[in-house]
Amino acid sequence: MTAPLRLLLLPGLDGTGALFAPFLEALSAESDGIAPEVVSYPADRALDYGALEELVAARLPAGGPYALLGESFSGPLALRLACRRPGGLVAVVLVATFVTNPVWLVPSLARHLVGPWLFRRRAPELVSRRYLVGAGASAEWLERVAANVETVDPAVMAARVREVLSVDARGLLQRCAVPLLYLGAAGDALVPPRVLRELRRLRPDLECVTVDAPHLVLQLAPEASARAIEGFLRRAAARPESAAPGCPGDP
Repeated sequence: MTAPLRLLLLPGLDGTGALFAPFLEALSAESDGIAPEVVSYPADRALDYGALEELVAARLPAGGPYALLGESFSGPLALRLACRRPGGLVAVVLVATFVTNPVWLVPSLARHLVGPWLFRRRAPELVSRRYLVGAGASAEWLERVAANVETVDPAVMAARVREVLSVDARGLLQRCAVPLLYLGAAGDALVPPRVLRELRRLRPDLECVTVDAPHLVLQLAPEASARAIEGFLRRAAARPESAAPGCPGDP
């Protein structure tokens, strides 16, 4: 890439973007041809995917090439934005995300039971380790994730969970006209392997990389994530219409 490629990072459920720090550091060390920008969501307003789409659309670059990265909760949002066919968009990176409700144990109808009460207390350590940071994560990471969630209104967190339980972005995935990368986590208990199989069925040309990490793959495996994403973006910027099939490391 001869000119810097702007990469807009759309965060996971907390919406703060604060947890991107390790990935941003690794990406900086990996390449000076990518200019990352973190987009944060309001911590005190419950916005659905439609409202968040408009919020992020206002942040899209007016000129020059750029890419979107949608982490977990933000995967469907990145696809919504891509399907607006904005000028300058060269690629979309989907990280440990989904296009329909990924939690099969919690049906979509259960969204009516999700309320602020769910986030008024910290999640038990066992739950955080199982679904977010992995069994081997340090106490520092457990604290970091929990403290970050506490900066967001519980009603906002609950509203975002309800969005996840009712989302259907399958059509958006199929209509996305730019190269797509799916960065998955081999140890992801929140977004299981069946989700990636479904994505590949819908988009056989989806380029995939699976990293040995828990759900928070950008945070707990930042170097491997940065290498995979930098390589993909370099190829996408050079050949915007290409998308390579195959899924190295896919379980």
